[in-house]
Parts: sequence; structure tokens; C-alpha cells
Amino acid sequence: MQRFMEEVLGIEKRAFPNGRLGADDDGEFAYAITVDPSCRAIIIRFPHPTGWIGLDRKAAEELRDNLTQKLLELRGITA
Repeated sequence: MQRFMEEVLGIEKRAFPNGRLGADDDGEFAYAITVDPSCRAIIIRFPHPTGWIGLDRKAAEELRDNLTQKLLELRGITA
């Protein structure tokens, strides 16, 4: 959460752990995932406008796992 807030405020250090993917690559960033039970939706919040994201295998698996956890939460299943 600290990294997310630093990015919102624009004070984070830009990092490119796997190299730059292109001229418009802004580097790695944090995101927040939550469930809104009132509209039964999973919300993914980015710290700034984002046109695209590139994920290595580990990051893609983490996103998948986070989304699966939130989907189970939305279904009322506790893990």
C-alpha cells in the first residue's frame, strides 16, 4: 500500500526490473484490488492513468492469484 501511495503522489523511484519494454514503458507500479459487494464487482485501481501493462510470468501468476482470491470473496467463499 505504501508503494501505491508513493506512486499516487508521484514520489516513487521508477524501476525496470526486466528492462524497458518500449519507449512508453513507465516502469513497474503497484495496483490495488478490492471487492465492491454493493455492485458485486472486482475493482482494480491503478495509481495513475495506464494505457497498458506488461507482466512477466511471476507477476502474471500473482495477478491471477489475487483475482482468484477476490472472485472467491465475491462468491462468499473464504479460503
